[in-house]
Amino acid sequence: MDDKTEGIVLQSVRYGDTSLIVKVFTRKQGLKSYMLKGAFNRSSKNRAALFQNLNVINYVEVGKPKSGTLNYLKDAQLSLVYHSLPLVMNKSAIMMYVSELLSKTITEQEQNEGLFDFIVSSLQWLDLVEQDYASFPLFFTLELTRHLGFYPKANHQAGFCFDMMEGTFAHDYPLHPYYFDAETAALLAGLLNVGIDEASRWPFRLSQRRELLDGLIVFMRLHAPVMKDFHSHEVLKTVLE
Repeated sequence: MDDKTEGIVLQSVRYGDTSLIVKVFTRKQGLKSYMLKGAFNRSSKNRAALFQNLNVINYVEVGKPKSGTLNYLKDAQLSLVYHSLPLVMNKSAIMMYVSELLSKTITEQEQNEGLFDFIVSSLQWLDLVEQDYASFPLFFTLELTRHLGFYPKANHQAGFCFDMMEGTFAHDYPLHPYYFDAETAALLAGLLNVGIDEASRWPFRLSQRRELLDGLIVFMRLHAPVMKDFHSHEVLKTVLE
């Protein structure tokens, strides 16, 4: 029996009239890319709809590609069925944000089961919760830095700022412009090492949530250079009020 591969669709791009090129972050093999021929044909078993961004799927890899060519897959099925994410406008906006964030930061073909499980459990939480999820992008972005290796050092004290370049709280403000002031740094410190339920209940004002998210995007850009062309967080400012 063919071994199934489990993965999260990060990106799918139409290729020609009927095919797709799909990037999948897999549990066991890290980032993989596939060619899906005929994905837009009505008779295809691997229909394009299965490969929407952030769908969690099971599939079978076909053969071993030659150097410079893409893998193929077959027998794709949804591993996780969403109930509200595609239907609720605010959640769809968050999915667009998460999708772009992951496609910009997951670039290595290395196994990272901890990151895989974090993404899936976070999407499951967002799918099931009915309210109080406006801070989800803050929690998700901050926890993602943990899995990418530059989570902020938890050394906050009253009056400290947060130096984004160093990833640490500090008594003295840095000479460069990449920092949270003492007030915003205290908000960031409150989010460190808390679970998703506690983070979602944090009583942020709208202005605080926006400032934190903008700052976290700057923090990500400083430590993950592929983030330079990132825009979907701007949409969240209008839908998550």
